[in-house]
Amino acid sequence: MKRLLQYVLAFFAALALPAFAADGYVTGNVNLRAGPDIQYPVVTVVPIGSPVSIQGCTEGWEWCDVVALGARGWVSGTYVQYTYQDRPVIVRDYGARIGIPVITFVIGSYWGSYYSDRPFYRHRDYWYHRPIHRPPPRPIVRPPPPRPIVRPPPRPHPGWNGGHRPGPGPGTRPPGPGNGPGPGNGPRPKPQPRPAPTTQGSGN
Repeated sequence: MKRLLQYVLAFFAALALPAFAADGYVTGNVNLRAGPDIQYPVVTVVPIGSPVSIQGCTEGWEWCDVVALGARGWVSGTYVQYTYQDRPVIVRDYGARIGIPVITFVIGSYWGSYYSDRPFYRHRDYWYHRPIHRPPPRPIVRPPPPRPIVRPPPRPHPGWNGGHRPGPGPGTRPPGPGNGPGPGNGPRPKPQPRPAPTTQGSGN
């Protein structure tokens, strides 16, 4: 009888949904919790692939208020998928584009509406005064700067040796002062024949 009453209450709770509701599904076997934190009591376990009706999410779409298996509770946004522009996306990453509203968790009214028959409801005073864990904001990941384009140096033309003149080969000395042929080093001219002396007679 108690179990039947729980299903009846869950049914009427599902009827009193906010104006916004988006259909998604979970990507794993996830805990449906009584609040947006892993320390809150578990309402039920939602099997992988189960459809959920998304009512809204906390800031950053970290936790989403959903209706699943006839129960109301919170699921981490990293485990909720939604079809956006004909492809599946994670709600935590695409919540703003999808248009899922950001809502505030008010434990008093929330628990009074959906969990008054749950065993943990009798300990509500403890949970009412429990500090809410808020995860740090996710860092902004920027793409790395483009790598500089490194081009190889142009190939030298044939015969180009960097602008230097070739030096003399081994064993050769360039001509310089005093290295040319000096006087007397060449062939001497041949002596020319001298004419014979003439004899003059006396009185002739």
